[in-house]
Amino acid sequence: MNCKKIKWLILLWLSAMAFIHAEDFFAVKERIIRDAWIKKFSLYISPTLALTNLGYNSNIYSYQDIEEPDWTADVGINLGVAAILKDRFILTIDEYPYYSFYLKNKDEEAFNNKFQFAVYTHLGRFNLSYRLNQNNTRERPNSEFGARTRHKDRNQAVSIDYGRHDRFYISLYAAQNQREYTDEQYLRDYDLSHLDREETLLGVSLNKRIFSRTRMSLSFEYYDYRFLHTPEQDGTGGKLSLGIDFPEISSITGSMRFGWNSFLPKNPQYIDYLKPFGSGSLGIRLFRRFKFHFNYLVDNFFSFWSANQYFDERSAAAGVEFYFSGRIKIGYDYRAGNLIFKSLVDGSKSRTDDFYSSSVSIGVRIFRKMGIALTYSIYRMNSTRLDFTRRYNLIGGNIIHEF
Repeated sequence: MNCKKIKWLILLWLSAMAFIHAEDFFAVKERIIRDAWIKKFSLYISPTLALTNLGYNSNIYSYQDIEEPDWTADVGINLGVAAILKDRFILTIDEYPYYSFYLKNKDEEAFNNKFQFAVYTHLGRFNLSYRLNQNNTRERPNSEFGARTRHKDRNQAVSIDYGRHDRFYISLYAAQNQREYTDEQYLRDYDLSHLDREETLLGVSLNKRIFSRTRMSLSFEYYDYRFLHTPEQDGTGGKLSLGIDFPEISSITGSMRFGWNSFLPKNPQYIDYLKPFGSGSLGIRLFRRFKFHFNYLVDNFFSFWSANQYFDERSAAAGVEFYFSGRIKIGYDYRAGNLIFKSLVDGSKSRTDDFYSSSVSIGVRIFRKMGIALTYSIYRMNSTRLDFTRRYNLIGGNIIHEF
């Protein structure tokens, strides 16, 4: 290997400051070619129409004490473009602009946009990637929010893998994430500016293929939070986790992750904590007519309620789909969980929200894997604080792209 290649390799290694592992270059290439709708020379284009939240919502704000019904729809186009350059570089752009319509509450209408740019390359057993995400959306950021609020996100990352993805490889990654809430007030009573922050992540992951295309990984991640307007919330921490990823094309698909998260506040008046965390989503196809899915979330988040509050979320969902034929299916989903709010000062419990949602649906395939679905859903959240009690009923439809 000549000096130029050595210098280039060292620079790439030192710049490995972000985003979870780089993915196998040739697996990315295979997926792009397989999923593209339009193929011209080295360009692969995948346009899809997005239609969600179409229908009647009995309470667009979710909160029981400010109930407001309306007809809604989110309509947009998701355009994916990829360029494969001589089996050495892959460039991808995903642009997703969409508009949120409301029949009566015109003040709630909003234009949204999600953008991602990524570069993939490889050098021998090294796989390298860089990603940039920029989102400007008006939506619910997490389970604590009942009504939509506008926020901007900018996330960028680079990562480097060494080894063979079909056997064993090591990933080094890091990321810098920024979030800013541009709606100054939420529900007229809560200032969201104390949630504006920057995150720096550094991580290492050991990955081993255990059978077929199933991969197991052991990861450690260091993070640093810097709040833009409330530095008393700053802190650092670490996450240690064990994960398993199932192949994209199999009777079992998805991933699971379990681990522990520690938070060390820089404010001497706040207490540190060690919490379990994890997330996962699995799909299981049986007998060609049944598809079961399961997902869960165990994590903690800073609360908009107060700058010295956070909440633990524990939730899980299960569902089943039955295919009458290759064109018609019915489904049922149920989700339940709770949010437990605690003080960063002494760890005392200040509020508990228990929730569940239930939905039934019918889907009809139109073309390839694309179809339409009609859904009826109910959502209920009971809180120890009456002003945070939430509920709504929704009947509507959406376009599905994985029938």
